[in-house]
Amino acid sequence: RLRVWSENRAITLRKRADEFTASALLTFAQLGGHLNKVTGYDEIEVLKRRVAEQEARIFTARQRAREAKKAHEEAVIQRSKSQREVNELLQRKSTWTEQDVTRFTTLVREDHSYEQNEARCQAEAALAEEQVEREFSELMQSILARYHEEQVWSDKIRSASTYGSLAALGLNLLVFVLAIVIVEPWKRRRLAQTFEKKIEEMSVENRDMIEGGMRDLSRHFETQEQFL
Repeated sequence: RLRVWSENRAITLRKRADEFTASALLTFAQLGGHLNKVTGYDEIEVLKRRVAEQEARIFTARQRAREAKKAHEEAVIQRSKSQREVNELLQRKSTWTEQDVTRFTTLVREDHSYEQNEARCQAEAALAEEQVEREFSELMQSILARYHEEQVWSDKIRSASTYGSLAALGLNLLVFVLAIVIVEPWKRRRLAQTFEKKIEEMSVENRDMIEGGMRDLSRHFETQEQFL
């Protein structure tokens, strides 16, 4: 029975400890939230998230820019290859066969398509680079805004610390003045009262001692007279 009771008691205490810990953590979190609101740190947290989101956007924009640049380079290579083949055919135009004529016609028709594809890829690459520049500018503005808010918050904390130090100094000074004005006179009165009481007690003791001595002396004289 004792063992079962001990185990149940331990389980109950552990549950209470867990509940207390959870409650304490929630309370500290709420206090931290209120403190952040009072000091303005919430704004810094918002700016931190904005910087992180902007970094993600600029990463995506750079990825798209790289893909667009690669697509443009491939389009240029493809058109250059087609134009090189056209030039090779033109160089031996006098010896064309029917197959060469068909191939030349196909290359000329494809070259127009390649040219349009190259122009489109070039425009997309340019737009992607512009997007990267815009996102980078936004990132720099977010970082500067966060830095500014952190500086303002730091100044607030320093000011609060200064005011707190001044308040503590004022409180100590007030306690010192109260000690001089109220406590010290009370202590002196208390000491004087204690001293007077001690003197009275000593006087009573001396008087009792003297009276006792006188009574003993009287009894001694009375005894002597009886013998005589």
